[in-house]
Amino acid sequence: MAKPGDLSEDEKSLFLHLNKGNDQEAVRLLSSGDVRVDCLDEHGMTPLMNAAYKGKTEMCELLLAQGADINSNNHEHQYTALMFACLSGSVDTTRVLLGAGARVNAENNLGRTAAQLGAFVGQSDCVSLINNFLSVEDLEYYTKPQGLEKEPKLSVALLPVLHKFAVSQKLSPVKIAMYLQDNLELVKNYKSLVKVMEHIVESNVKSTEMNEVLAMKIHYLAFMFKKCARWYEGLDGKDGIDGFIKFLTKGRSSDGFFLNVEDLIRQAIKEFDYPECTIFKQLVQTIAPVEKGRDPTALSVLTQSINGLRCGDFSDCCGICTENRNVKKCSACKMVGYCSVRCQKLHWQTHKKFCKKLTKEYEEQLAAKLAEEKLEEEMKNMNTQEEKPSQINGENKAVVNEKN
Repeated sequence: MAKPGDLSEDEKSLFLHLNKGNDQEAVRLLSSGDVRVDCLDEHGMTPLMNAAYKGKTEMCELLLAQGADINSNNHEHQYTALMFACLSGSVDTTRVLLGAGARVNAENNLGRTAAQLGAFVGQSDCVSLINNFLSVEDLEYYTKPQGLEKEPKLSVALLPVLHKFAVSQKLSPVKIAMYLQDNLELVKNYKSLVKVMEHIVESNVKSTEMNEVLAMKIHYLAFMFKKCARWYEGLDGKDGIDGFIKFLTKGRSSDGFFLNVEDLIRQAIKEFDYPECTIFKQLVQTIAPVEKGRDPTALSVLTQSINGLRCGDFSDCCGICTENRNVKKCSACKMVGYCSVRCQKLHWQTHKKFCKKLTKEYEEQLAAKLAEEKLEEEMKNMNTQEEKPSQINGENKAVVNEKN
């Protein structure tokens, strides 16, 4: 095993070039065969850790191709390459390391994982990627018969659509239902696919490489999957998945709150089969005391737990599906936004009851903001006027003293 700081001249040059960003020289040294791919600098940092910290994705790929230890933790504080990639904020580098088998639950000397370190410094995209990561290879396992099975649980044809569904970071029940409505082949095969997802949940809870976050997420998606399928089959309601979406987007008469969404998410969490898991306890403790209709909602708490703390704010997202792209505010009240005409139409039956009230609130907020800006401008002008006499007096005094 390499010792920290025990480097040949070429290995010292390798770290020097990596630090300076001289990639061509670093590649030349790595290709020469005269350097150890897992040599350690004085801090116990490997070339892979160095490249990951600088967000050098291609360099990481090269080092991994040459056999770099993806999970080396010889760093003086037991940091891994994945921790450095997450701290760097490079989503591409983080994705490459995850795909190469980086352990998401590895901890540094303070007991912090890569996702926890990333959350601390605000790298929410990397945190979300780690917490949602499920490789295609993980699902390919189910495309082959296992044990006494005559048929695989998962059809190869459904693999890409199921993988996209499983790695999506959108947890809104409406968004999930819309995706399944657009991919009915999943719904039609839901029984076998739910079994796949339940097996993934169990393996992530019971394996030595436990990933409670991913287990909770896949359980939640499987729960929503079953609900959509039951509506599709007419067991829980009418009009199929379209009826399910309308059920979810029906606002409470008193305030327009999506009570059905709140109840559904709380029920999904409640049915998690592993109550001993930390994430389950945290979700229950956070959500249970909150009155339905007040913040934080079950959706925001669940989203924060799975995607990171910064992902639970939906103030600038679509008011129906929480999509955060191409959101346009209601032309009347300017308080609720929508990502599409479809979402706006879904919400209209509820929104039209409160649009005038929201319009008044918006006008009051705008008037208050303008008044505040006007007051700040007046205070600024007053301060400027107060400074001028003192400057003039100072100049006059200086002239008088000079004459004397």
